[in-house]
Amino acid sequence: MARALRRIELSTDGFGLMGKRLVAWTILTSALLAVAVWTVLGPPEHPAGRHLPSRDLTAAVR
Repeated sequence: MARALRRIELSTDGFGLMGKRLVAWTILTSALLAVAVWTVLGPPEHPAGRHLPSRDLTAAVR
């Protein structure tokens, strides 16, 4: 009986091995999916995000 309780305690020690495997699997799957999408669609044609006007343009207006 004590062995069974000890085994239960070891298998429910918080995050544990299963949680680490889940995190590793999620990261690996996301990376593979990103590579597959990049391969199929290609890189974006314009850089992502908002960009401020060029400093040269601002200096030319002054």
